[in-house]
Formats: sequence, structure tokens, C-alpha cells
Amino acid sequence: MTFSTYTSFSVRAALVATVLASGSNAHLVAFSKGMFCKNDYGTADAPNAAAAINPLWNLTWTDWFLHGKCRQYGPPAGEFLNIPANGNFTVEIASNRAWTTLSYNGGKATDWPDGKVHPNNWSTNIVDANFPPTSNGCISSPNMHAHNESDAAGTAFAISYNNDINTVNVSDFTVFSVLPNTPYRRIATYQVPNLPACPSGGCLCAWAWIPNHCGQDNMYQNAYRCMVTGASATAKAVASPVPAQWCESDQSQCIVGPKQMTIQFQAQGNNVKLPPGFQKDGSWPSPGYNAKMGFKAGAQTDIFSSVTAPVTPNTCPAAAPVTITQTVTVTVGGSTATSKATRRSMFGKRNVSFAPEK
Repeated sequence: MTFSTYTSFSVRAALVATVLASGSNAHLVAFSKGMFCKNDYGTADAPNAAAAINPLWNLTWTDWFLHGKCRQYGPPAGEFLNIPANGNFTVEIASNRAWTTLSYNGGKATDWPDGKVHPNNWSTNIVDANFPPTSNGCISSPNMHAHNESDAAGTAFAISYNNDINTVNVSDFTVFSVLPNTPYRRIATYQVPNLPACPSGGCLCAWAWIPNHCGQDNMYQNAYRCMVTGASATAKAVASPVPAQWCESDQSQCIVGPKQMTIQFQAQGNNVKLPPGFQKDGSWPSPGYNAKMGFKAGAQTDIFSSVTAPVTPNTCPAAAPVTITQTVTVTVGGSTATSKATRRSMFGKRNVSFAPEK
């Protein structure tokens, strides 16, 4: 939310208070540098940003993919979520940017996504008059669609090496990290496999979550400009992903290898066929990022092809060899420059081949 310079201080303060109060019972997203919609639907700093937390349900592809309108509001040039190859990275899951260290110097952040204080084992078994359970008997704040931590469905990060936000699609994104029993607390740390370097301009990443019921069946998804750091020049390319498959009752039916983000409960683009009947906990099948859909915890190490990824400027300090095939005449001091030394001095460290005239 942004305010006009003509708005009185008292009105601004009241609006801020309203936003912060309403955010405590809202839904959740991963906040970090490089995220789309970090400032809601604008470019001015919006410390109370919360557009990206809205749940996605019964929408067309245009409206749900990477949170629809948020695709138009990327981060500033050069700002990335850093993804260390073979390491880990941390984001802040919250219902409002105000509850993170990205706003107010972290002064309103607590251990929890709603900016409140709860017991370490916060669950519906703990009676708190300030935060009674929802009508479905689930934790009301933070609105994590769960009864307790073990009931949280799990969240995931996916990566696309197509970094054009206007042409990228679900099939470009490969899930590379899964964090079980989230969302729960604000701080969430994801493990990273041996990802290859991104192309010039970075990669696109996405955070995804499909709750295990406790309310309306829906999903959450948001985009980030990301950069793989510390990548090895010999890292294998990420293979093309396929949709995951329900396999709760038969693990032999789980998809092994690179998997797409799961799309479900939408008017268009669902990529999972759910079984009839109920899942093992007695509720309707919910295709979260967990063993029910064949996702293992942590870094997804089965996502790579047998081919080494192309070396990019991120992993190669020297310029790559370049061959120019064209008719060229170069004269230096009255004589034709044909020696390799002369060509290198003129073209830096690149080896340049000249085609003879025909």
C-alpha cells in the first residue's frame, strides 16, 4: 500500500494499523529479495505488502500462474534471491511483509508468520482465547491450514532456466527443494542440489504450497528472480520435468526424477489426477509437496540429465572462444595482420579465425 503525500499523518497511521491488524489472520507466502510483488502491484516501497499471500482457487492460467498479476511487478534490476549450489538459502514465510526483516528493520518480526507470539509447539491443542481455532478446527493465526506442525503439508521451490517472465510456463519449472511440515514458523531454510549456473540475467524461481485442507482447497505460488551461486562448471543440466503423480498407497507409482510444480483446484491447467475416495488421514486427497506425491524431503537430487550444463559467464572467468566467419581485411602499418598474436592483441583473449576471401 502506498500513500499520497497529501494524506494526513493520522489517516496514514490509521490505515497502517488496519492493514497490520487484518494481516494477522491472512494467508502466507515466502518473502525475500528478488520476489515479484514485494511491493504489491507497484514499484514504490510498500512495507505492508500482502498481495502475494492471496490463495489461488478456481482460476484460469492467466490468473493463477506465478500469482497472475504479480508477474507484472518484478524486483528491481540486479536484485536476486541467491541460491547456493549444494548449500541452502533462507526465506521468511509471512502473511504480510511487515512481519519480516524486509520491513520496519525487522522490528515487527517474531518467530511466527503473523508477527505474533505463540508457544513453540503451537497447535489447536493449546487454548488461547486470543486465537481460537477456525470453524474447521484448525490453527487460525497464522493461517497455515494445519492443526499443528506435523500436519503442515510442506512447501517447495522450483527453478526455470528460461528467465523470460513473458514466455515461461509451468513445464519450465523443476522442483529442486522441498521443506516438510511447512509453512509453520517464519524462518524457512531450503536445501539446494548441485544446480548449474543460471544464464545471463539469472533464473526464475517459484515458491509453491498446496495445503492439506483445513479450509478451502486452494494453492499458493509466487515468482522470484534468482541466481545460482557457486555453481560448478561440470554441473549437469536440469532435465525436463513431468507432473508428479499421486502415490500415497503405492510408492511404486511415484514419479522418480524431475517433477513440475503441482497445479490443482483451478478452473484450468490442473496437472494431477486425484484418486476417488479419501487419503489415509480420512480427508479428501490433497496433492501437497510430500510423500503422497513422490516428493522427498530436502534437495531433489534426481532432477539432472546426463549432459553437462552449458558453461555460462557465471562459471567461466575468461571469455569463451569465438569464431567469426566473414571476409575481413585488417591493415596495420601497411601490412596485413595475420599473426595470432596480432589478432589476440586486437580482440582481447578471444581466438578469432578469419575466412579467406572467395
